[in-house]
Parts: sequence; C-alpha cells; structure tokens
Amino acid sequence: MKTILNFKTGIFLFRSGIFLLVSVPVLSSFLFLFSILISSYKNYKNFLSDKYNYPFFLASFFLIISVSISSLETFSNKISGWSNYLNWVSLFNWLPLFFCIWAFKPYLYSSKSRKIILLLLLSGSVPLIISGYLQVFFDIHGPFKIFNGLIIWFQREGEPGLTGLFNNRNYASLWFTILWPICLAILSQRKNGSKFFIYIFSISIISSIYLTFSRNGFLNLFLSSLIFLKGSLSIWLFILLILLITLLIAAVTNIFPLSFKEFAISIIPSEVIKRFSILENLDVFTSNARFSIWLSALQFIKERPFLGWGAATFPILYKAEHDVCCYKSYLQWYGHTHNIQLEMALNYGLPFSFIINTTLIFILYKSFKKIFIFKIRDNNLQEINLNKFDKAWWTASFTFFFSQLFDIHYYDLRLNFVFWIFISGLIIKIQENNKKNPNPKGI
Repeated sequence: MKTILNFKTGIFLFRSGIFLLVSVPVLSSFLFLFSILISSYKNYKNFLSDKYNYPFFLASFFLIISVSISSLETFSNKISGWSNYLNWVSLFNWLPLFFCIWAFKPYLYSSKSRKIILLLLLSGSVPLIISGYLQVFFDIHGPFKIFNGLIIWFQREGEPGLTGLFNNRNYASLWFTILWPICLAILSQRKNGSKFFIYIFSISIISSIYLTFSRNGFLNLFLSSLIFLKGSLSIWLFILLILLITLLIAAVTNIFPLSFKEFAISIIPSEVIKRFSILENLDVFTSNARFSIWLSALQFIKERPFLGWGAATFPILYKAEHDVCCYKSYLQWYGHTHNIQLEMALNYGLPFSFIINTTLIFILYKSFKKIFIFKIRDNNLQEINLNKFDKAWWTASFTFFFSQLFDIHYYDLRLNFVFWIFISGLIIKIQENNKKNPNPKGI
C-alpha cells in the first residue's frame, strides 16, 4: 500500500492527467482524482497551516450558506420552472476545485515541475490541432470511437469556425491562447538547437486561433504576446500584431481613408470582418446583446445581492424580462451572463464573488512581482530559461482570467481544471523560499 501511495506514483498520475486532459477528459479526471488522494494522504498535516486556503474556506462558507438558505421556502427565489437541485449540483463546479488548489501543490513545487506540466499541455494538444484541421479543411466531423465508446472524438457541424474537440469555438480559442505563451517560452530559450518542431507548433496554434474566428481569441493572442515578450523577438511580433489590428480596425470602421479600408477588406477574410462588425459605430457597439445581458445581470444582482438567484437562473430571468431565451444566433447567446464575476454574484451573491475575485487578483499581483521583476543571479542560464516558463505560466493564467470578463469558459471541465492548476502553481511560486512551505519529499 505504501508503494502505491507515494509521490512518484502521484506525479505519474498527475502528469498523465495533464497530457490527456484535452483529448480524454474523463480518463484525465480519474487520474487527477487518484493523484489528489495520494497528495492529500501524504500532505494532510499542512492543510490547515496553508494560509492560502483561508480565503477559499471563507468563499466555500458563503457558497454553502447561499445554497442552503435559498433552499428554504421563505428565501426561495420563487422562479417558475427552476429547481433548487441545480443549486446543489453546481457546488461541484467550485468546492472540489478549491480543494484541488491545495492538493495539486505537491506536483508543482518547482519551476522544473511546472515547466514539465506546460510541455505536457502543449504536446497533449496535438489531437486538438489535428481534429480542428480535419474539421475545417476536410469536412471530417466523426464521431470516432475507441475502447468500446469510452473515448469519443467529434467536431461540431454547422459551427462557423474551428471547434476541434471542444463543444464551442470560443473554448477552443481559449485553449490555443493558453498554449501560445508556452510556445513563446520555448522559442525564447537561450540555448542552441533546432526549433523546427516548435515553429510548426507555433504556426499551427496561431492558424487555429485564426480559424476559430473568435474575437476573444484574437484579443488574447495580442494581449498574451504583449505581456510575455521582451527583446528583438517581441518587437517584430508586436509590430506584426499591431499591423493586423490596424487592418482589422480599418476594415470595420470609417476612421481610415477609403482606399486603405478597401485594401484591408481585400486582405482580411469576410468571416473575421463579420465577427468584429460591432465596432463599426458606437451605437451598434453599445446595442450589442452582451451589453443588454450585463445590464440585466446587474439589475438582477441588485434585487438579491447577498444570496443570489441560484445556479442556471439567468436565462429564465432574462426571458421573463425581455422575452428572449438562450440561443438566438451565433452572435447572441443568452444562456449566461458572459462575465464570470457577474455570474458568481448573480448565482450565489456578492460576498462569494468578491472573495474569489479579490483573492485571484491578489495571487496574480503577488506572483507577477515575483516572476516578472526577476533578478538574475550570476547570469545563470538555467534560471533564466526556467523563468521564461514561469512567465508563460503567469501569462496563460492571466489570459484565462481576463477572457472571463467577456465570456464564460469556466464550465468546460478541461478549462476548469487547467485554470485551478495554474492558480495552484502561482501560489507555489509566491510561497517559494518560504521555510514554512518546504518541498515535499519525492517531488
């Protein structure tokens, strides 16, 4: 039993789960579960002494209180067609993941271990890239079944963009933008050697982001590049991104000369222009469905600021208010608030949303100072190279958090897992060189 419950086994299970996360999420989840059991068994004495668990304890308390009180007849939201069962089930989107933040830490205790995780994420995404190309260029959608249906791969038909193994192209674009800083970290390594394969990966990821036609994807690509890169490589890439953004703005607005606008339209595909057409003028921009959703969400939150309305109530509330529900077109989705902060507050109350988001902002701030304000010790090449991967880790974390301001990808199991793994790694980075948080034996 002791042989099985050791950190080496846990490391193997955890890293295998990372590699299989995007392609076989069900199997990956089981691998994560067993790795969590091992780390918890070996490290349980440190659970209460880890101060970074405290805000998540408090958030969990408010979450459970909100759901429990909302279950009482007196405090029920009285929404016709909604069941409080959804509220209790939704706890699994949060409480287990809060525990995972602590349980994943033993597998992320060094920059080297975090580098391995990033490389596994990148290499494990090959099936996603292939599936996306099969979908877009060869009109192959599957489904493909192996192990008697245990693993099923399929690509959605009729979606105006690449989705790959995801159910939604915006989810796919976010995954690709998470991978992009990893490519940049490898490209910026200060050592000799062929980088042929990483160039292929980089081109594949950029083209896949483009093929999703996702506005969030384009924005995140630019933002993550801007955050990560420094030096000559970043200058050329930054110039290229600025040029592409300028062409896009010229194509969808009237602020440039007509000849330049026509030139931009001739270069940029019509599908991309269509996706960004809301920028054409301020009236169209502000009348976009997403603004109506945000304003309605704020109004609903004002009515039940402390308890919230309950999980999955927004589409019902919005339909009652505007007589519009869920899916109207691929540009207008009313099934959630398109902002994770509003979603948390509307579902479970302002206290829960405030605690989680201020904690995440604090973690991002503290880890940024430690990673980006980097003091080189004796020009240590290994330390410099590992710092590049820590920058990629932070950039991917921030990209995910930032993207939730305009859409919600959190409820996809794969993205959910990878985000909290990133947060766990950032906390470890903050706690590095802290004598109270030694590196567990075997890691």
